Amino acid sequence: MPFDPKTARNAGKKSKRGPAKKDELSIKEKMELLYEKVLDDLLVNQEKLTKTERVKVFMTLSNYIFPKTKSVRDKFTLEQLKEKNEDLFNQDPDPTR
Repeated sequence: MPFDPKTARNAGKKSKRGPAKKDELSIKEKMELLYEKVLDDLLVNQEKLTKTERVKVFMTLSNYIFPKTKSVRDKFTLEQLKEKNEDLFNQDPDPTR
């Protein structure tokens, strides 16, 4: 017997998994609630953190809040780098000469 849409529908009716539960929170929603609770706790109890812990929290959270930027080099900087590289390659390999 081939497995086509009609036979698939019949097989799905015989499944023992049961209907999907739609009233439960998804994992994403649960994680969002957890994050909110942790952040609220950090805001309330931030005076209890050491300076090192504050810096770590700030650095971690800033990765998610601020956009990441790419370094930009202008023409002048690129020319300076090119000249520096040329100078390095044009040097005599034996420094005693």
